[in-house]
Amino acid sequence: MQYLHAIVLGVIQGVAELFPISSAAHTLFVSYLLGWSLPSLPFVVMLHLGTFLAVLAYFARDYARLVTGFFSGFADRFARPYERLALLVIAGTIPLALVGKLFEKQFDRLFAQPSFAAAFLLLTGLVLFAVERLRERTGVIQGIGFGQAVWIGFTQVGGLFPGGSRSGFSIAGGMLSGLSREEAARFSFLLAGPAIVGASLLEVRRIIHPHEATVSQHTIANLGVAPEPAAVIAVGFLTALVSGFFAIRFFMRYVNDHKLTPFAVYCWMVGCLMLVLIALREHGAV
Repeated sequence: MQYLHAIVLGVIQGVAELFPISSAAHTLFVSYLLGWSLPSLPFVVMLHLGTFLAVLAYFARDYARLVTGFFSGFADRFARPYERLALLVIAGTIPLALVGKLFEKQFDRLFAQPSFAAAFLLLTGLVLFAVERLRERTGVIQGIGFGQAVWIGFTQVGGLFPGGSRSGFSIAGGMLSGLSREEAARFSFLLAGPAIVGASLLEVRRIIHPHEATVSQHTIANLGVAPEPAAVIAVGFLTALVSGFFAIRFFMRYVNDHKLTPFAVYCWMVGCLMLVLIALREHGAV
């Protein structure tokens, strides 16, 4: 893998992971169109680590309060806001972890199909578009409860599919449950930390126990290739970290005053374009 390859994948991971446009789909599309081989699993783990550190850096104060709130909550019966929020983040994380683990092999197989990713990206766009129209009619309810947290946790499952966006589905789920766009986005990104760490731990497990893999491709990695040189992995990691930090900074400011509709249109455009290009390539026209 060349340095340019690592930079491109790092930017895709950092930006598309945090924007509601599916990082996995964009990685598959770029690799498919340019004929790039998929990176090694250690490289992907470091990309996820870079994105996680970007989220952690932006929400450093929130995560620090969540950690201290979780432990102090046992004495205070989780009565304080951040103590309760810590439980809400845990409640929102459990559904994704359970579904991801139970259907791990089934999700793996889907990542070998760029056409599925393109089609599912259209669905992601539809969800983002529809939730803005429904929100205009239903109004906004302030605050979040345990039922909403669990519901948002289940909506994250959409991000396990290639072409699905964890942030997009969870923000939409939050808005449908009555949260404002800003509240939904903030809670979604607080859930991003555990979600990215969980995905990384799964990938690390496969590095340690490669015999557990039943297919050669997992998410955006090739399980059968050797790790890239350390310098290349470092470039990808730093690119994901920097691009991820600026992406989340931009998006959190954007959602204060703007709708998700432009992201929906973008998903539709990319999804349709990829379906056309895939069809042309399969018929030998490209």
